[in-house]
Amino acid sequence: MQHTIEKGFVPETTELERWMEAEEYRTLGMERHATGDFEDALGYFRMSLEIYPTAEAHTSLAVTLATLEQWESAIRHCQCAIELDPDLGNPYNDMAVYLAELGRLHDALRLLDKALTARRYDARHYSHYHRGRILEQLIRFTESRDAYHAALAIAPEWEPARRGLTRTLGWLN
Repeated sequence: MQHTIEKGFVPETTELERWMEAEEYRTLGMERHATGDFEDALGYFRMSLEIYPTAEAHTSLAVTLATLEQWESAIRHCQCAIELDPDLGNPYNDMAVYLAELGRLHDALRLLDKALTARRYDARHYSHYHRGRILEQLIRFTESRDAYHAALAIAPEWEPARRGLTRTLGWLN
């Protein structure tokens, strides 16, 4: 028996299918970002969000916007990501970095605390490192040293944290 499809018939897509398509666009955006094609990356992230908004896509879009120094837009997308998934640590960390760029250091520290306690976050060393950098700027060197130590406890060979620790120890001596 042969089935015919009426002209103009569009089968419904399931939520999983929409999510999968959105993830494909997000992956393409990440690839474009990695090659420095930021405009295409922005387009792919936006297509991903149109199909199926996720915290990860908002965070990825924010990273590209921040690369272009569009701090306020990047912050708004991090806020959207947090609204969609308050357990994801990445947007807290990233928004903290963007706020620090704007000189809002105390707000950034509060967000880094949230990143460090987020249930879904596999890069906590970044948040410890960024805490160290911000605390250094606030001339809180003992706390900065401790933050860099915490980053190195997670990622012992991570050079940026090593350099930060060395710099902070210099201030303490």
